[in-house]
Amino acid sequence: MNTSMTDVITVGEKGQIVIPKLIRDEFKIQKGTKLIISEDKDRIIIKPTKMDENTLMLLLSELSLKKAWDNKYDKQWDEVF
Repeated sequence: MNTSMTDVITVGEKGQIVIPKLIRDEFKIQKGTKLIISEDKDRIIIKPTKMDENTLMLLLSELSLKKAWDNKYDKQWDEVF
C-alpha cells in the first residue's frame, strides 16, 4: 500500500468487523483468506497468511509458550538438561 489508510469501523453484535474494501483489495483478502490477529501493547495487528491452519497453530502455540516461559528461571533448566 503506497499510503497508509485509516478508517473507523464498528464492531458488530457478534464481535465481527468489516475490513474496508480498499484494504481487502490491496492485500488480496477474500472469503476463506486466513488472517493472524495479535496484540502488541495498545495495538491490534491483523495480517494475512498463507500458512495452513495446523502449521499456524503450532507456530502460535510456540510463541505463546515462549512468552509464558521466557523468564529468569529458564537458565536453571538449561543446567538440568
